[in-house]
Amino acid sequence: MPQSVLRQTVRERLASGWLFPAPHKVWAGKGTGHVCVVCGITIAPSEVENEVVGPTTVWSHLPCYSIWREESQTYERVSGTDGHGDGDGADQTADLADLRQTVRNRFAKGTLPALPHDKSWTGRGVSDICAVCSKPIFAAESSQEVIGVRRAHAHLVCYRAWLLESIAVRRSDERSSAESNDTAAS
Repeated sequence: MPQSVLRQTVRERLASGWLFPAPHKVWAGKGTGHVCVVCGITIAPSEVENEVVGPTTVWSHLPCYSIWREESQTYERVSGTDGHGDGDGADQTADLADLRQTVRNRFAKGTLPALPHDKSWTGRGVSDICAVCSKPIFAAESSQEVIGVRRAHAHLVCYRAWLLESIAVRRSDERSSAESNDTAAS
């Protein structure tokens, strides 16, 4: 895939929230067969594989990570997500906020369970329906699969909203449980 196409793809994914800004630090090693989140091609053992930890863990080829990192720096500067740009990053924040509201609504209706943990893996789309937004996950897309939860595939950005809201629910439950224990002890 030409570099210009990869750069455009990364820009679009960053703007939509589908891809998070690449962090400065990653783990690197020999390819282990993971699918690159940038180009969608399997990372061979003869290639350098970057394990990128963000809201979720994803993998990328070394050249793809370099493009992702460069485009992330530009994105952060332009959108103001690094605190130094002219923009306010409102579009991405609004998209994530909308998804988080969708997750809260689905929790309240009982149509989406809170995640019991943050254990998941990233892979190619499985031609399934996203557990969060109910839109198709195409085979060419990367998706997140929650380990140990039935039918739990989600787009990366949807998984991020689902995980953040699940953490909030677990913390709220822990606080309620602690308050109940304090009341019972009194």
